[in-house]
Amino acid sequence: MKKLIVILLLLGFSLTEMCAQINHKHYVLIGKLELSKENYSEAIKNFNIAIIAKPNDFEAYFLRGIAKYSLSDYSGAVDDFTRTLEIHPLYVRAYHYRGVANDRLANYADAMADYKRAISLDPFSEELHIASGSTLMHLKDYTNAIAELDTALIINPENANAYISRGIAKRYLDDLDGALADMNSAVYNDFFNIEAVARRGMIELEREDYEAAMSDFNNALHMDKDNPLIYFNRAVAYLHLGDTAAALRDYEKVNNLDQRNALTYFNRAIIYSIKNEYDVALALYNKVIEINPQNIYGYFNRGILFYKMKDWDAAEADFTKVIELFPDFIDAWVNRAVVKFEKNDIKGAEQDQWHAKQIMAFVSEDPSNVDSLFAHYSKMDYNKIINFESDFVDGNRQKTLIQFSDIDIRPRESFIVSITDNEHYYLDATLSQIKMAYIINDLFDPKHSSLINDSIVDSFENQNIRTFVNGIYNFEIYNYQRGEALFTSLLDDPVLGVYAGINLSVLQKAKAEITVNDKNYENSISITPKKVTESFSQQQEKPDYQQSLATIVNVLSKNKRNPYVWYNMGNIHLQMQEFEKAVDDYTKAIQYERNLAEAYYNRALTLLYLNNKAQAIKDLSKAGELGIQEAYVVMKRFSE
Repeated sequence: MKKLIVILLLLGFSLTEMCAQINHKHYVLIGKLELSKENYSEAIKNFNIAIIAKPNDFEAYFLRGIAKYSLSDYSGAVDDFTRTLEIHPLYVRAYHYRGVANDRLANYADAMADYKRAISLDPFSEELHIASGSTLMHLKDYTNAIAELDTALIINPENANAYISRGIAKRYLDDLDGALADMNSAVYNDFFNIEAVARRGMIELEREDYEAAMSDFNNALHMDKDNPLIYFNRAVAYLHLGDTAAALRDYEKVNNLDQRNALTYFNRAIIYSIKNEYDVALALYNKVIEINPQNIYGYFNRGILFYKMKDWDAAEADFTKVIELFPDFIDAWVNRAVVKFEKNDIKGAEQDQWHAKQIMAFVSEDPSNVDSLFAHYSKMDYNKIINFESDFVDGNRQKTLIQFSDIDIRPRESFIVSITDNEHYYLDATLSQIKMAYIINDLFDPKHSSLINDSIVDSFENQNIRTFVNGIYNFEIYNYQRGEALFTSLLDDPVLGVYAGINLSVLQKAKAEITVNDKNYENSISITPKKVTESFSQQQEKPDYQQSLATIVNVLSKNKRNPYVWYNMGNIHLQMQEFEKAVDDYTKAIQYERNLAEAYYNRALTLLYLNNKAQAIKDLSKAGELGIQEAYVVMKRFSE
């Protein structure tokens, strides 16, 4: 049998005395080791303990900030670097790295202020001038960026990274000769700098020197055989050299390394469409849309493909989707008109043609109208409808960094009270006496393995505790009616009543969901004749959570300060699509337990649904800091 949780009762120790027993330096050292191994989540756990032990030590905050930055949690990194500077106001590296994190958050003014302060403390740091130059490039101030990079090269004329950055700035100023000269200098000073070699190849691509570009990409891949960006650019070189088969091989390599790189799927789809291999192209466009469901180009090109396949309805649907996302896309109106003509919808085709002419007339009237045409979309999240997801990160690193994982994003389940051998649980004083804890309900997870058997039940002398554990056991084996009766019998117990109520509510929620699933399944296979107009979607029932909600409300009336009750109620409101109430419930849970990671995580997902991205990112940062690694995946997906 698996080992049950062991509860240590630390009698006679205050919280301060307990923290004093923690070896602060040990946890900082372990955190550093995990940081060096790129185990960033584990590093954060160790730095958390070090901070608890010694709250005014700047090093743990600084290192935790680096770990968060490495997990793409730039907001959390800024917070930790800020705390570092509150403790140590002259720590140059904290200003430097906070500037870099602010740059990633597009807080460019804050980033420049941080660099300015850092440079005033350390004017001879070439890295600070390089960082400042990079932010100036993001501000499209390429001339001043080059001036900063010139300063970096005066300090150290052999700094390859300064040459690379200055070469990029010159490229944006259309000085391809100067850009190439800087990339040559970068390679000369650091022959094994993969970025220098690859960037030089990219400049050579633009100069149409495809053979030289191919040579550089080949050399770069000898040094890093799992770099998707290099394969992507080599594919472009192959296309220019007329070797389509080789280009496809490289594109496929990119997607093997990065299965969410929509841009590469898109390029592959175009090639297969040109080759008239429509089935392959369609599968690839489907993948693009799966990754980027709001991107107009995926739908537009797939619509063209459906037209070539003479699937008029599907083509019309895709062009309609483009118009929904971007009503001023002229070509979508024109193409939909063509499709409607094919379907003999002459009136609809003429209306679409009229719309297209109206947009063209508006643009032709005054070229500056193009800017006003896009002004509306710039106020929205415009990048979503035009940019493809394409994180060109080294393949080996991508396998190890949690934020690049491909997970199914869903809220955390409700809490139940049970026996556990899991490392992650929450405890209160009453539960410590009966060897049980608050754990996330995973009874129906395929990996769940029950710890309860007859010997465990019989090991409790107290009859009510045996009843409670028996209720959990019946819940686990789907004996809902029996489990419900057992928990209900304990609701008035002065000790176990709250825990029985929590479990009863979760059981009732699960029962409601399974009951509806069964009904919908029966409806879908019913042999009863249905009306032709009766759609399957209209028959679908939604779970009735009222009984579960009533139970948790009753528990809450007696235990207003219990965070797990508030959290579970938030989950019920979330399932009922009462999102504002869910946010309020999770907030209450956090108020009573500030380290309740699941509450931060679920509140973040709810806030994302409500389009409050800024607060959601903060919650995801906190959830990640408290141990929910999936938070970094969600943050990565929604913060760019």
